[in-house]
Amino acid sequence: MSDTHTDALRELAGQLEPIFRSSPDGVYIWIDEENKTCNENMAAMFGMTVEEWEIAPTFLGTFVDEEDQGSFSWNYWNRVAPLAFPVTFRFRAKRKDGPRFAAETDMIPLTFGGHTFAYHFVRKIGD
Repeated sequence: MSDTHTDALRELAGQLEPIFRSSPDGVYIWIDEENKTCNENMAAMFGMTVEEWEIAPTFLGTFVDEEDQGSFSWNYWNRVAPLAFPVTFRFRAKRKDGPRFAAETDMIPLTFGGHTFAYHFVRKIGD
């Protein structure tokens, strides 16, 4: 197992590739702002390519409506980061081209190679 976040992300993404490929949901793993990846469904949900999604400068600022950033962050720092337990919650997401949409995520803490990841399944809700 590698010591760097980049190597750990690449190794974990390789192991999860069958899930990324076959899930009807948007799926992503996040270790920090520079080390995150997603499946094509996730990128498309936000009006991006996978490459654009991966280089977004901040997760919350790019993908989560300002009014829901506090609760999204709270769920990460109080449920996922301490490896407490998975959590499912709803939030308002925002696309690259501006429109907002209602979404639901299953946020799951995951350790791999000594690193803590946030492992998410995201789906649009409503229309």
